[in-house]
Amino acid sequence: MDRILERVFAFAEKGDWAKAEKLLDRLLMGKPWDKKLLLSKAKLRKRMWIASNCEDYHLLTDCFHLFSRCHLLTGNPEAGINAATFLLLMGDEQEALRKATEVARNCRTRIMGGNRELDGYYAAIVAEANLIMGNLEAAEIWYDTAYSEDIKIAESFRENMELILEHIGTESKIAMKIRSSLRA
Repeated sequence: MDRILERVFAFAEKGDWAKAEKLLDRLLMGKPWDKKLLLSKAKLRKRMWIASNCEDYHLLTDCFHLFSRCHLLTGNPEAGINAATFLLLMGDEQEALRKATEVARNCRTRIMGGNRELDGYYAAIVAEANLIMGNLEAAEIWYDTAYSEDIKIAESFRENMELILEHIGTESKIAMKIRSSLRA
């Protein structure tokens, strides 16, 4: 399955969305509840939406539904924070805040529970939740913590950070500090 997913994202890198989606959909037919496949489908649609210069509303809502479904079915925190991000981007700020708060609470619980191997990952999700909630100083601290735990975090979370910062329209010193905390 991993090799096929590599091919999916190779097609996506070339912008061959139809081939990437067709291949991924075949995998999903065989395993419709697989967490990795559901998250991959949502991420593929997200890349398609970004490639549309963030203008295709159908892809925007589809991204939200895919991330939301993945979070509901699997409890995956990355899917949950992406669902919150897309809620914010669609203009449903109140629901975005509720979802971000829920996901952050679950991640902080996992961190406190001693899930050491994923601390950077969970910290980055808490940072994103704080960004969605408008707690910019807290977001900076959590991103810095995430990066200090795992320097590869920046690659995974830079895209959402930029989408959220652009959406909330902050180009202040704090936005620059947030970017630098994730080494962006």
